[in-house]
Amino acid sequence: MVAAGSVLTADEVSTSTDQTQKLALDLKHQDFAVRDSATRKLPTLGPSVIAPVTEIALQDNLEAGLRAVAILETLYLSEDAVAFDQAEASLNQLISRSRLPAVAQKAAQTLEANLFTVTQRRAITEVRRLGGQIQMQRDFPVLVNGEQIRPEQGWAQAAAIDRHWTGGVDGLRHLARLKSLIKIYLVSGHPVPDEAIERLRLEMPDTEFEPRGPAMLGVGMGLAGPLGCAISKVSPDGAAGNAGIQVGDIVVEIAGKSVKQPQDLIDIVGGHRENQQLEIIVLRGDPILKYGLIEMLHQPEQFSPILAIAIISQMRTKFTVSLGEWSIDG
Repeated sequence: MVAAGSVLTADEVSTSTDQTQKLALDLKHQDFAVRDSATRKLPTLGPSVIAPVTEIALQDNLEAGLRAVAILETLYLSEDAVAFDQAEASLNQLISRSRLPAVAQKAAQTLEANLFTVTQRRAITEVRRLGGQIQMQRDFPVLVNGEQIRPEQGWAQAAAIDRHWTGGVDGLRHLARLKSLIKIYLVSGHPVPDEAIERLRLEMPDTEFEPRGPAMLGVGMGLAGPLGCAISKVSPDGAAGNAGIQVGDIVVEIAGKSVKQPQDLIDIVGGHRENQQLEIIVLRGDPILKYGLIEMLHQPEQFSPILAIAIISQMRTKFTVSLGEWSIDG
């Protein structure tokens, strides 16, 4: 046994490698007791056994292949981050390369069974540790292989990387593990090269990638109408909430620019930075009066410009908002 922190000599490395290779070969031994002993001992040796065990799994021996998958599963479920990474890669390799359908199926079942209990949990932890953001969904099920499931801990529905991202290109592999992501926000100022983002797009064809500016208003937008865009959600501690904007307000203008649809708001706010102040004009007032105005705009034969102007003038409310830093929560 080598003490923690000590350096192995060339002979010791050779001996260790020889041992793991011999034990991996023992998975095919004629003697059941030898096969069983190797199956129990190999996981205790850590990540060094993954490569030789994977090679055995890629051969045509069904029992040895299934034993190899069981060993990889044990290492995948361990608390060793290196073992987790390498075992996951090997299981994916078996899914695509194994000549034995039963081995490929067992590897796929291992990953699918642990998609939310292991893979997602670890990926989320790493993404957040590296400065990324994750938005969870707990109220609705997610489709996995065409079936609706409702993970107890919820599922990651969106992620974001911004100027705080410290994971570089390598850290993107944790995002790729989150198979349930509907959207990844790429916030202006993030340090990841375009070519790395493009590779991630190819790896996640079902995920939408959306660029965003560095600032945030902190509202959710409903459907656009003839007057502007109605606000359906206000983050209490966000820029809009702090300024006094409310759910039901209809945004008609931001920073002197007209707002006709939600994308207009995104584009206008996205062109500014956090802490910048913007003037926002909304329509707020009696819901019945507001509804009457909308109905009038939809029926040209009943439209009265003078009445419309009077109603709009009564409802127009102006706010000065200090923009916040973009966040997936707003």
